[in-house]
Amino acid sequence: MNKIEKTTVCIIGAGPSGAATSIQLSKLKIPHYIIDKSTFPRDKTCGDGLILYAFKAMKFLGDDLFASFLKHPKFIHSKKISLHLNNTSKIVFKESDDRSMIISYAKRIDFDQFLVSYLSDVYANQQFGSGVKEIREVPEGVFIKLKNGKEIVSQFVVGADGAKSIVASKLAKTKVDKKLASTFVSAYYKGVKDLPTGNAAEVRMVYKKMLLFFYVFPLSDGQVNISLGGRSDHIKKYGVNLVDEIQNIIKNHKKVKNKFKNATKVNNWRGWSIPFHFGNHKTSGDRFLLVGDAAGLANAFYKEGIGTGMMSGIIAAKNIDRCLKNDDFSESSLKKYDEDLKKEFGKLLKFSYFALKVARFKYFFLAMTGLLHKKIESKAHKIIEKRSY
Repeated sequence: MNKIEKTTVCIIGAGPSGAATSIQLSKLKIPHYIIDKSTFPRDKTCGDGLILYAFKAMKFLGDDLFASFLKHPKFIHSKKISLHLNNTSKIVFKESDDRSMIISYAKRIDFDQFLVSYLSDVYANQQFGSGVKEIREVPEGVFIKLKNGKEIVSQFVVGADGAKSIVASKLAKTKVDKKLASTFVSAYYKGVKDLPTGNAAEVRMVYKKMLLFFYVFPLSDGQVNISLGGRSDHIKKYGVNLVDEIQNIIKNHKKVKNKFKNATKVNNWRGWSIPFHFGNHKTSGDRFLLVGDAAGLANAFYKEGIGTGMMSGIIAAKNIDRCLKNDDFSESSLKKYDEDLKKEFGKLLKFSYFALKVARFKYFFLAMTGLLHKKIESKAHKIIEKRSY
């Protein structure tokens, strides 16, 4: 019979949000376990773009970490994002001359390994290669059994295990809501030509039966990540086949097809879900809290969740430190965590959800952005700087 291991804090999931939680806990000298079903490096389907809070979180976690990120040979950076509203109109987001980038690109196999390499050997007990088989509340805390048979009892658990979080499902009783999630497909291509100068991000709003978002992100190895997606409930409602749609775009879209004329797909199409249900489901409770996608913290409009996930991990670690000092991991004590999330992300995520709802109405949205795009472009850098590095 396996001996039950005991710990004060256990993080389930070692992606960006879990790794950020662990790094910050280590900075606070709090011993903990961090569990992941995979061993690293491991691949993960994603759009591979990093913006805003990803930079803010890395800089907060350490100037050395941020400096290493900036000079890492597998990460590239750009000062420009072009959001194409249609074939003739676009909004351009530019970084100021004195700042390094507005967006970076990193394959998740490389970025997640980069963060994991910063986990502490002193404070972080790393349990990788076996997923969670069972999780339940017990008098001493939370009982966790891994698929390899290891058993752990933790006073407190952090759910950093993504859109299909077992912590959210079992402890927060969260159910998947397709109205508050996006579904995407993605693949890597090589041989793509005529990409924008300066590694600029190309994002296109495509109106079919529903609003879809098409992304072209360049990568350090010469490949590009292309992805397409939209609201999960609308995809189901209108019977949209995302693979058919994205293949149609790269073959027939007059602003895209020439780029892919002689390009070759490197891997199979892969899909993933991006939840944006923050404010509609619990993010904390007795002896647990949720970070990243488990907490539904992705941006509804531009779909990025790595940065908000990492920043939520930092906020989580600070609240864990407070709860340890007060010897109180109750739901009422963790309301402070919910309040901190709302203070940091509330306005941005609420506005992004509103923008997504308005964008469904093509001609109204185009008319409004036509009137406001100069103001948006001129004010964007202030919003970016506040939520970035």
